[in-house]
Amino acid sequence: MPVISIIGPKGGIGKTTLSINTAAALTRSLGKSLSHDSVCLFDLDLRLPTISSILESHPQKTFYDLFETLANKTYQVDFLQSIYRILTIFQAYLDKEIKRDHPQLEKGLTLYKTINIQLFHFSEFPFGDHLYELFLERSQITTVGKIKSLKTILKKIDMVQFKQTLKSHEENSRPTAAEYINYIEEFKFSLLGGEVPILGKKNHRKRINEPAFLLLFLEFVNDLIERFKYVILDTPAGGVNHLSSLMNSIDQVLFIFDMSNKIAVNGSIDALHSFIDYYEDFYHDYQQGRLSGLDKVYVNRMIALKGEAAVTETLANKKFGIIFNRCQQSKEIVNCLDQLREYLDTLDRFEEYKDRIHMVGMVPHHKIINITNNRGTLFYDKDSALSNCINLIAENIISENKFSPTLSNSNNEILQFLQKNGKGSWMTRFNRIASSLG
Repeated sequence: MPVISIIGPKGGIGKTTLSINTAAALTRSLGKSLSHDSVCLFDLDLRLPTISSILESHPQKTFYDLFETLANKTYQVDFLQSIYRILTIFQAYLDKEIKRDHPQLEKGLTLYKTINIQLFHFSEFPFGDHLYELFLERSQITTVGKIKSLKTILKKIDMVQFKQTLKSHEENSRPTAAEYINYIEEFKFSLLGGEVPILGKKNHRKRINEPAFLLLFLEFVNDLIERFKYVILDTPAGGVNHLSSLMNSIDQVLFIFDMSNKIAVNGSIDALHSFIDYYEDFYHDYQQGRLSGLDKVYVNRMIALKGEAAVTETLANKKFGIIFNRCQQSKEIVNCLDQLREYLDTLDRFEEYKDRIHMVGMVPHHKIINITNNRGTLFYDKDSALSNCINLIAENIISENKFSPTLSNSNNEILQFLQKNGKGSWMTRFNRIASSLG
């Protein structure tokens, strides 16, 4: 189940366009082995998801619905867990199992006085009225000693029933994954993601930074991608952002190098360097056992699911690829390759990465995919030369870059490889220039 993340340093460089067309090319390349579970295109842009609108595919449930479900259910579970701790501590104090100066009692009192009850659905629980009554009294409970005045209310709450309710909500706090998979018959691949900006809602923006909620979301995502043979992640501009823990699930990272101008090329090289820095830090912390917070929890969950050897292998052998987009002349690629080698050499990283950074594909500048005025489009099968370029990318994904050149190859070898499946007038001119290089 290869997971391929397509990344760009900023918006508007063709990342979404190439993600869509790569998914389409993969379905064609798989031939007779193609099924509903073969290819999934995952719109990971939670701020401005666009793929469903581009493909005119409108799923019944999007990630907006998912966030609503997770936010509501997660909040109820969080609240019940907190209340269970409060009730247990208070009852232990009233039963004289712990003394007045016990540190947990002070913590329990602080939690009781500060917990936010506004979003809790009291009416949904058999003991909801008693809990509501409990919180009506909290303005009067200013010291540990005054907890004794809650004794009558606490006796009304059946702790066995409370614990059973909590367990039931913990087990059912995740929605059914299949509800969010949208198979598009016309294109023969599935789509995950939404057309409504998830993070446009204040509660969602707040929740996305809460580890407990993010862990639920990441586990849900993992359940989804485990269903497919190939998963293409259309990653937000700049990288994995708030979903950095997905690093341990991504097998290959494809960087879009925008060749339209020198500034764009420099930005692409900087983005590759930044990602390598981030990857190395993540992997080093993993090796040293220093991952913390959400990263640690999620990686441990993946180890429990897949085994430590599998997770370690994915992190250690992560592949990097480059797709040159909006190319007009072969010398642009040559200059970019020389600049990238020099840049990595300056950082003393060329020897380490020269055989790990693969040249996966090249797409020419073409009016069909001029996304300056059209953010993303499906051009696969509409132009044979362009389709051949995308087919090469799909073939390299399937072969896991076994035949694609790396930075250790010569410029001529790289150019010959990138144009080998190209046809048409643009590619003829490209071939002629490439063959003149030594």
